[in-house]
Amino acid sequence: MFEVFHKMVNAGVEPNLHTYGALIDGCARAGQVAKAFGAYGILRSKNVKPDRVVFNALITACGQSGAVDRAFDVLAEMSAEIHPIDPDHVTIGALMKACGNAGQVDRAREVYKMIQQYNIKGTPEVYTIAINSCCQTGNWEFAHNVYEEMTSKGVIPDQMFLSSLIAAAGHAGKLEDAFEILREAKNQGVKVGIVSYSSLMGACSNAKDWQKALELYEDLKSMKVKQTVSTVNALITALCDGDQLDKAVEILSEMKTIGLSPNSITYSILLVASEKKDDLNVGLELYSQAKKDGITPNIVMSRCIIAMCLRRYESASMFGDPVVSFNSGRPEVSNKWTSSALMVYRDSISPGIVPTVDVLSQVLGCLQLPYDASLKNRLIENLGVTADTTKPSNLSSLIDGFGEYDPRVFSLLEEAASHGIVPLVSFKQNPVIVDTRKLQNHTAQVYLLTVLKGLKHRLAAGARLPGITILLPVEKAQMTSPNGEEKTVNVAGRVGQAVASLLRRIGLHYQGNESHGKIRISGITLKRWFQPKLAPLFSGKPDEMNLSQFRLGKGIAHQQRDIRTGNLSLD
Repeated sequence: MFEVFHKMVNAGVEPNLHTYGALIDGCARAGQVAKAFGAYGILRSKNVKPDRVVFNALITACGQSGAVDRAFDVLAEMSAEIHPIDPDHVTIGALMKACGNAGQVDRAREVYKMIQQYNIKGTPEVYTIAINSCCQTGNWEFAHNVYEEMTSKGVIPDQMFLSSLIAAAGHAGKLEDAFEILREAKNQGVKVGIVSYSSLMGACSNAKDWQKALELYEDLKSMKVKQTVSTVNALITALCDGDQLDKAVEILSEMKTIGLSPNSITYSILLVASEKKDDLNVGLELYSQAKKDGITPNIVMSRCIIAMCLRRYESASMFGDPVVSFNSGRPEVSNKWTSSALMVYRDSISPGIVPTVDVLSQVLGCLQLPYDASLKNRLIENLGVTADTTKPSNLSSLIDGFGEYDPRVFSLLEEAASHGIVPLVSFKQNPVIVDTRKLQNHTAQVYLLTVLKGLKHRLAAGARLPGITILLPVEKAQMTSPNGEEKTVNVAGRVGQAVASLLRRIGLHYQGNESHGKIRISGITLKRWFQPKLAPLFSGKPDEMNLSQFRLGKGIAHQQRDIRTGNLSLD
């Protein structure tokens, strides 16, 4: 635009008022307030007298960038001209937009009064701007007054005005008034279309009145009004908020019969409702249908399914249901809940969507091994080792996943770290800092285990182990001292409790208290934990044996036992 302007000047064509008006208007549309005032400065330097169009364009540019005070400076400049220029409905609309964009609702209402002050009739657009600027505050009285003043001046409302007015009624919880507005407009001969009906459906949704929303839907079908996806989405939202999930799923099935294709918002609304009811069967069916409809799963959809899978997995683990398999020779979490959670998680991140911290924590929770003593014993037995009874020791450091999680969690966490969901840990500093303050329970535990896994490899490579400092979130709590004085104290948060509980389960001792927000593990403690004293199965130093040797020793011991008992089966 400016290139054309400069070519014009270089060609000897003198810009006039219309040229500068177009230039400033273009800057306003692009939201370039500085360039708009730059063009205005050139206009002044050429002694071109600005008109109302130029001033309106400047105010519009200010409104686009939220420069409210500067917009009012322009208004003052209009009055300061030798021949003052009164504002028109475009000026008022631009000023109200500027105030609305800046969140200055009261100031927008004051600007609206200028319509009366300058006896401006206006168009439906300026009255629509007035309602929109105050819509979010739920000020129905102001919105209704705008409607009455507009009609009293003989201005016929259009669809956009009716839509904004109905939305204002919905935000104010005035659902009956919203229906009455539509009836009144139709009686006055105003053409009412789907835009207004969509706003009315949205008002029903905001008021959480699913009965009214359903009635409106049936009326629209009987009137053969072509509906939009957003209209039906508002209906489904109202039904889901009213605990009518079955009816909402029925409406989903009807969408295609009326020529509409559900979108990701449709399925997200329904899956949130199924998660609220904890109906995993419906959730999985909806998820499958969404994929058939070509909908790319989003984080909201994934979070709902994974959350329901986690609840069932935790329940199955608690009641001793078989959720772990040893078919591969190693412990592996294997059940339909975990499989579904992993499948959904993979679907959601495959298109390049970055998972959230809570979704990551949920899927990691589906890979946590049950707190079962017999399972822990079997994990140790599977290693083919025994501890030195003269010196009590813990063998968690020898188990894949440390006996707490399926080893697959490490690759999931490393993948999440590459996306910046969890922070990377530097092993170059001593102590190693493990910051769990912004993580959730399962993520924090797996994060710490991942660090331990890295240190284990460093020890195997002959490196000296640094200590670990774990930063934990703390919470404030009020307590009463023995003398009756109220005090604020720090207490351990849920993540701190989970991390401390993990360390106790795996037998790794730490110094400090989780309620202080920091605990420490020394390098010597880590080395001892990584190298427990073992009773050797054959000659050689126990700490030089790797897991493959342990399993080989176990296999030889089993063969010897079978020979002694006469069990010579080739199986």
